[in-house]
Amino acid sequence: MGCGASKEAPVVTSPAAAKTAGKHHATVAAANNTAATTELRKGSTGTMVASEDTRHETAAGETTQQQVPMTESVKTVLGNHIVRYACLSRKGRDPEVLNKPNQDAYSHQAGEFNNDSADAFFGVYDGHGPTGELCAQFVQRRLPVLVAEHLQEQPNFVLSVDQISFALREAHTTCNEELHASNINDSNSGTTSITLYLQGDYNRITVSNVGDSRAVLGTSDGKKIQAVPLSKDQTPRRADEAKRCEKQGARILSFGQINPAQQDDDTDEEDPPRVWAQNGNYPGTAFTRSLGDNVAEKLGVNAVPEILSLKIGGSEKVIVLATDGIFDVMDNQKVVDTCVKYYKDPLEACRNVIECAHAEWLKNEDCVDEEFANYDDMTIVCIFLGDDSDWKTDKTEAISTDAVSADSAEGVPVLQKTHSKRVRQKTLRNLDEMMGS
Repeated sequence: MGCGASKEAPVVTSPAAAKTAGKHHATVAAANNTAATTELRKGSTGTMVASEDTRHETAAGETTQQQVPMTESVKTVLGNHIVRYACLSRKGRDPEVLNKPNQDAYSHQAGEFNNDSADAFFGVYDGHGPTGELCAQFVQRRLPVLVAEHLQEQPNFVLSVDQISFALREAHTTCNEELHASNINDSNSGTTSITLYLQGDYNRITVSNVGDSRAVLGTSDGKKIQAVPLSKDQTPRRADEAKRCEKQGARILSFGQINPAQQDDDTDEEDPPRVWAQNGNYPGTAFTRSLGDNVAEKLGVNAVPEILSLKIGGSEKVIVLATDGIFDVMDNQKVVDTCVKYYKDPLEACRNVIECAHAEWLKNEDCVDEEFANYDDMTIVCIFLGDDSDWKTDKTEAISTDAVSADSAEGVPVLQKTHSKRVRQKTLRNLDEMMGS
C-alpha cells in the first residue's frame, strides 16, 4: 500500500492505538462557501454537497440543502506546491424512488486550514441508509473542524506523523460520537469518509479512510503515470476486517448464504459478503467501518480510520478521492487515466470521470434508456499537483492497464479488473428490503 515514487517510505499507522475520545462540545463552525476561481491565490475554502440546489424535509425533521456545484476549478499555492483542484457530485437514480436524495457529500479547504496557509483538507463522504444524506452532511460539516481542533491540541509546532495520525483518529471518533448524540437517527444509517490532509510546507500528504470510498495517487516515472492506491476498501472481503468483526460477534455471510431460499438466479449480479448479527437478519452492511451505523457498531463496524502518510516530491501528479459510485464500475487506473487526459482543467476531469462511470453503470445494467436506469451517487475530488505548464513539458502519458487495487488484506497491491457483474445495492438493511429490491 505504498508509493514507489516517493523517496521516503510511506508510514502506515495502526488504528489499534486509538483511544476513545470524549464528547466534544465545540460550537459548530459554519463552512465558508467561496466561489472557485482559476486565478492563482493563497487559499480557498468551502464545503459543498450534491449537485442540485434544492431543499427537502428529512425524517429527522431537519432541512437539508443541496448546494450549487463548483463552476470553475481552483488554483492555489500551498507552501512548496501549486495545487489545482475541483469537486463534483452527481445524484444517482432509482426508477422506483425518483425523489431519492443525493447521499454523497464533499468538503474542501485549501489554505488557512489548521491556521496554516500552506495546509489543505479534502474529504468525500458517501452516506447510506434511510438518513444517509444527513449523516454525510453532518460529517462533512464537523469532521474538518474537529481535525483542525485536534491538530492544534498537539504540543509541537512541527507535527510528527504519529501526532497527525492521533489527531485524525480522535477527530473521527469524536465526530462519530457527536453523530450518535445528534437528532439524526443513525441506527441503520451512516457514511464513509475518505480524507486528504496536505501539508504544503512539509511536502506531506496523509490519507484517512473509513469505509469503502477510495483515495488514489497518480505517479509519473517520466514516461507513464501509474495509479497507486492510498487506501484499502474496508469490507468483509478483507480477511482481517472480517475476522475483526467476527470477534465482536458478527456473522459474515452473503445474502444468498443467509437465506438460500431467496437466492435469485441472476448470475450477473454480485452478492457480496455482509455483516450480520448472530440472532437476526440485520444490519447486512457490506462494509466494516463507517461513521454512524449505531446498530452495526456493536458488531465491530467502527469509525476508527486507517491512515497512510507519505512524502511527496515531483513525481506525484494527481490525487483522486471518490465514492464507490465511481470505483464500483471503474478501476483505479482508468480513473487516473481519465483525469490525466484533462490535466489543464480539474473540473473537466471530474465531469469526464463521472460521465464515464455513468456510462459503465448503464452498460452493467444493460440499460440504454435513462428513464429505467439504476445507478449510485457519484462523487469525486480531483487534485493536480503542479501548474499545467509543468505538465506541458512532462513526457508522461496515461496508461491503460488493470488497476492496482486497494482491496488487499495485507496491503500489497494486487491487480483488479472492473466489475463484470452488476453491483447489488450495498446498504440494504434487512431481508424484507432485499427481497423487495
